[in-house]
Amino acid sequence: MGLRLISRLAVCAGLMMVLSACATTVDISARFPARYAETANIRKIAVAGFDGYGGREFQSALQAELFAARFDGQPYFTVVATGGPSDPRDAAPYGRSVGAQGVILGTVGTDFNTSSYQGSESRCVRWEGDKCKEYKSFPIPCWRRTVDLMVTPSLVNVANGRVVYSAQKRASRNTSWCGNNSPSTGDLAMVTEAQRDILGDIRRDIAPYNTTLSATLKTKGAGLSEALKPQFTAAVKAASSGDMATACQAWTRINAAQPGNLDTVYDLGVCAESAGDYGKAMTLYRQAQSLAPASDSAIAESYARVQDLAAAKAALARGQKR
Repeated sequence: MGLRLISRLAVCAGLMMVLSACATTVDISARFPARYAETANIRKIAVAGFDGYGGREFQSALQAELFAARFDGQPYFTVVATGGPSDPRDAAPYGRSVGAQGVILGTVGTDFNTSSYQGSESRCVRWEGDKCKEYKSFPIPCWRRTVDLMVTPSLVNVANGRVVYSAQKRASRNTSWCGNNSPSTGDLAMVTEAQRDILGDIRRDIAPYNTTLSATLKTKGAGLSEALKPQFTAAVKAASSGDMATACQAWTRINAAQPGNLDTVYDLGVCAESAGDYGKAMTLYRQAQSLAPASDSAIAESYARVQDLAAAKAALARGQKR
């Protein structure tokens, strides 16, 4: 499946300015494999027990996260059961009994801590009529409430009873308040927010995922002939409106007419990357770097990104062959 590109013209300082003053970026919808390769073939999953304070709530939230997990627009997991053992040694027999390929379970720890500190507030100490003429700072008592959520998930492959994924996840949230005020965020809301971070991280650990990366195009066409510069600008405008096909065709013609221009070669690298031709993209990015008078961070970032995309594509292909 090729990469889907959405191009946009960034807004500079909140205002639409001329094209040369703004950065034109290309958003690339990319595909990455699960971070733990041994989980690749587990599609029928049971969400078993999570011991500890908040374990039942986390189990329910994880079930919902995995049920909603999608890859390339399609549901990825079939959640065949919930509930069950929290000990990995009991996971395989339980998984076989419910028809699961994998069983995920673990422990949850939730820690609440409240600490005090001295804050300050400004008060008027001298009025003239209805206007304050002098303020002073006065100390007031304040409190900070912190929630630390710690989860240790494990995924057991039912076929062989092996733990193919285990990790330690931690997320924190805090809120503070002073004087007679109340905390702006309650404990439940903070736990839910921290939980959301950990759930997303687990989902990316055990299942492939789609995400969006961003490449910055070069827009000036520095060094091009006066005859070619308008064509380069028109290509950038096409890219900014989402028409990468037109833009890439134009840059190809420009490069044929005046080979070896840094901006053109680099933008052609983005074109190759957008088409999923990562080998060609790397070649073009290397060529662009050789043309640059100094180290260029945009080129370096693009080269590193396309290396990651090439490795992800290869890993996904290997997973499909299993």
